[in-house]
Amino acid sequence: MTLLDALSRLIRALPLVLPCLALLACGSSSAPAPAPFEPQTDALCEPEGETLVFTGTVARSDAKQYRMQPFDVAPGTTRIELAYGWQESAGLPATPLTGTTLDLGLYDQRGVRDGFRGWSGSRQGRLDQGQPPVFIQADAAERGYMPGPIEAGLWFAELGVATVSPQGAEWRLEIRCSGSPTAGRNAPDPVDATHVARSAPGWYHGDLHMHAFHSQPNGPSWEEFIAQSRAAKLDFLMVTEYVTGQHWKTLGAVARAHPDLLIVPGREIITYYGHANTHGETPGLYEYRQGFEDVSLGDIQKKARAMGALFQISHPTFFPPPLFENLCRGCYFELGDEIDWDAVDTLEVLTGPVITQAADAGLPLPLPVGIENPFMQSAIDLWEEKLLAGHRITAVSGSDSKGVEAEAERGRVGYGSSATAVQLDALSRDALFEALRAGRAYIRTRGVDSSPELRMTATADNQSVTFGGTLPSASATLRTEVIGGQGQQLRYFANGRLMRIVAVSSDPFVHEITISDLPDAGPLGTFWRVETADLRARTTIGNPVFLQPRADGADPPQ
Repeated sequence: MTLLDALSRLIRALPLVLPCLALLACGSSSAPAPAPFEPQTDALCEPEGETLVFTGTVARSDAKQYRMQPFDVAPGTTRIELAYGWQESAGLPATPLTGTTLDLGLYDQRGVRDGFRGWSGSRQGRLDQGQPPVFIQADAAERGYMPGPIEAGLWFAELGVATVSPQGAEWRLEIRCSGSPTAGRNAPDPVDATHVARSAPGWYHGDLHMHAFHSQPNGPSWEEFIAQSRAAKLDFLMVTEYVTGQHWKTLGAVARAHPDLLIVPGREIITYYGHANTHGETPGLYEYRQGFEDVSLGDIQKKARAMGALFQISHPTFFPPPLFENLCRGCYFELGDEIDWDAVDTLEVLTGPVITQAADAGLPLPLPVGIENPFMQSAIDLWEEKLLAGHRITAVSGSDSKGVEAEAERGRVGYGSSATAVQLDALSRDALFEALRAGRAYIRTRGVDSSPELRMTATADNQSVTFGGTLPSASATLRTEVIGGQGQQLRYFANGRLMRIVAVSSDPFVHEITISDLPDAGPLGTFWRVETADLRARTTIGNPVFLQPRADGADPPQ
């Protein structure tokens, strides 16, 4: 769910949610607690046999858990269809702040740990919304699901209990098998991870949080995805579909048709305690169920990085619990003790549009009054806190767009509505990953066309570094150039504190100051960074340079 979706739901919910708040934040309910979940067994799904029907209930205490409903798939089955839905139990009217949400997934005969075949969240296969079932077969599958052979054996439908209303809810799951002939399995066609899209060094732009075909029932085709990305002047496209890795196997043809673009398939790991993106394929690693059996995001992080992927924390301060967690379930990051912060490569300090307008939340105001994204400052605070603690993490942005926005709004909320500029030796995956880990990047919060350009160099003792660099010195000259930002402010920060504001009085604008090591420096030394802003919001956010003098005069480790 995007920032705009969640804000709109919040506004619509207010007339209904206020009575709930009077009842201890909706914690009171006279409804009896539903019985514990006991999976129905001995359910055989046969080709052209009767539809299997499972029903049950969930209570508020079941939230953030996973229920695996087993069913036997008979030999000769070539297609499986699943549909499900729920309704709130009797009680106060449900609202976006208090309602139940159940997610759907599927695991095959390999088991509940290794048999992942797809996940659609709560957006597809909904009986209560009149949607068609999700399906898989050898040669095709619903968005978010993985085609392949249908082997006989014990399969599992997954109901993820994301949120539950105070009074609980009743759910229904229907499974149908058929044996109609299907075509053979399509051969995988992944992107070439060694592809060099452009050999020239320079500044390249990308969006580090992009959803597409597999994340939305009406998501764009791959050609539409490319067209929207080109319109935003993006050079590298980080395709982070929800949970699944099906696109890892199919984007080769798209990449070959557009050789000047760098396409990096990844995924968004949706846990109920925080979201993360992995950039780069992680074959066989589809896990996301923090707390299910012994699954932890820390283990997922370790395995993904061992496969060469980047690990990114997504929208870490979105809609904090307990009151707002239903608006964007699992979006607020609560797994700081589960992961290795030294193995976090990037962190989204801006997710979605930098300016949130009244219309985004459904407010009936005649003018598009806008405010700065309400979660950006808290995300920056978290990032700087981790830098002070000694964790080298690069700040990035991501649109989190699904590619379904109205054309007139794409510049503000679509792909590339914010862009991360990265200095690369060449437009290749290896060069991109190296530069992102090194911090040679800054954020253009309004995209390529509507944000200033930044250049920053710190120099001491005939040595110069740019964004992300470290100087073995107690002081340095910091030179900043702003292009296209006349009339804005240039702001300097040290160790997270605002140190100076300068008016950007020309175009281009060049400014120099002397920076120094400070007493409150952390293990990384004193970090200095710059950003620009106008009267409404920030327009750029730079990653820092570090001053790390050594008491013995030796150079610090690089």
